Amino acid sequence: MNHNDNDVNCALTSCLRGHAAVEDAVVASGGSDSGALVAYIVPDAHRAGEIRRACALEADGRLEGLSLHEPSADLLVAQRNRTETDFLYREIFLDNAYLRHGIELPEHACIIDVGANIGMFSTFAAKTCPTARIVAVEPIAELSRAVRANAEIHRADITVLNCAMGSEAGRTEFTFYPNNTVMSGRFADAEDRDVLRAYLLTGEGAQEGRLLDDLVADRMAMERRSVEVMTLRQVVQLQRIEEIDLLKIDVEKAEMDVLSGMDEATWAKVAQIVIEVHDIGGRLAEVLKMLGDRGFDVANDCDARMVKTGCYTVYGRGAQKRRAGARAGAAAPAERWPTRRKLADDLRAAITSQLPGHPVPERFIFVSALPTEASLRERAALSRAGHAPRPQEGSRNEIESRLADIWRELFGASAVRPDMDFFELGGNSLTAVRLLSRIEDSFGADVLAPDDIFTASRLDDMAAAIDAALAARQAGGSAA
Repeated sequence: MNHNDNDVNCALTSCLRGHAAVEDAVVASGGSDSGALVAYIVPDAHRAGEIRRACALEADGRLEGLSLHEPSADLLVAQRNRTETDFLYREIFLDNAYLRHGIELPEHACIIDVGANIGMFSTFAAKTCPTARIVAVEPIAELSRAVRANAEIHRADITVLNCAMGSEAGRTEFTFYPNNTVMSGRFADAEDRDVLRAYLLTGEGAQEGRLLDDLVADRMAMERRSVEVMTLRQVVQLQRIEEIDLLKIDVEKAEMDVLSGMDEATWAKVAQIVIEVHDIGGRLAEVLKMLGDRGFDVANDCDARMVKTGCYTVYGRGAQKRRAGARAGAAAPAERWPTRRKLADDLRAAITSQLPGHPVPERFIFVSALPTEASLRERAALSRAGHAPRPQEGSRNEIESRLADIWRELFGASAVRPDMDFFELGGNSLTAVRLLSRIEDSFGADVLAPDDIFTASRLDDMAAAIDAALAARQAGGSAA
């Protein structure tokens, strides 16, 4: 690095350190031939606390196979699968699926979240009602770790129970779909594939066919787990719960089992209840009658996207049981910069405004502690090595060019940049089927597995996956 480069980096570093949401920062060369700069940012523990706490989880290795994702500019969560997280965000935060038909959260609400998954509803409830006490129940260990991580990121009062809910205590076999966790359950069966296919076919432009079947098969790959079972009666007793302001149940066909684990004393504590009901053998009518007979005012909805799946959401309000207290409104954000995306955008704007004519770092990497100078030199060297010419670089360029044409067709000309992400552009499971179809037309059948779209979602990463598959196929053909 020459003196001019060092002066530029020092000026950028000083600018970033002056930002209210930054505790410390350093700008260094990324090491590539292009001379791109990388900014390492330690977020301020108060003004960007969610980012800082997420960085600490990542640095300590406590995400354990989870990843961080921002479904919006105002929400950062630990998650398992990006498409599921985006689905849950739309359902819970945008569509407000659980606070309808008069369901509301009083101050200091006590909430039981049965079937918490990664804790999206628990997180929503904590943000909506910061004084809430939440008990989240999730039987899959990986997902319960995500709930704990999100409780830490958002400083929410969430007690996590790693167990299933049933009619009696014990253990049970549980089907876990790692690529489609929201459909995991005690009563999972072969019909789950039909339910997922039916959901996908509600999307605009959806078509039956082999590629849709391949995507469904990939999303429904399963593992069997043995999990502990508790009853709601036990949970209420062990957690010393006196009143339940909202009981939320989403347990993939096990809802009747969960309800059977409640005695009269437990029912008497419930002020409001929201249940996902699978209408199997008249179950919707049975649940509506059960709640009506217990004095709840009941209503039900069916999301347009779920109309072919037989899934309904039932709402019950027991007006005579409701605890007095003002309804909690949406809380003001605890930090002004709750996501890496929002802070990075603000830092770019600050550089452009304060240092006109200076280069803006290509990447902003958020960390809990700055890397050492030796580490920065090592990263730069590795980056330079990664940009060395490859033996078949011409082939890779052609692959990326052809893939870019496909992306241009799906998303428009502005989408064609190597760092553009399939899902950030609005891609979803149905778009993935169309993408797979066009990739097959251009490169041949089975050159990209459905899961590659979810794990290598940037254009350049997807091109690399196709390149590797074609190289392996060519090597296999030569060996034969």
